[in-house]
Amino acid sequence: RARRAGARLTEELLTVAGVASVRGLGLLLGVELADGLDAREVAADALARGLVVNAVTPTALRLAPSLLVSDEEITRAVQLIAAALHARLDQPEDAP
Repeated sequence: RARRAGARLTEELLTVAGVASVRGLGLLLGVELADGLDAREVAADALARGLVVNAVTPTALRLAPSLLVSDEEITRAVQLIAAALHARLDQPEDAP
């Protein structure tokens, strides 16, 4: 389950503007942000939207969801991260 859910999370994250790369194993993932994005600001914005992520370096977020995370929760988490990134990229939240 962790491997499949991690692959889904990685695949969805890679479609988000502002995500440069995703690395990790299973559901323990690091998300490298595009140049010019501050991981602490993105993490704070995500938290304000209801999602807990950690800024582990100035340019990377750590995601460590529960092994019981559902596909719907993965999609919602990616939407929240996308919204936080779009706010930093000065784009509308519903932009692809």
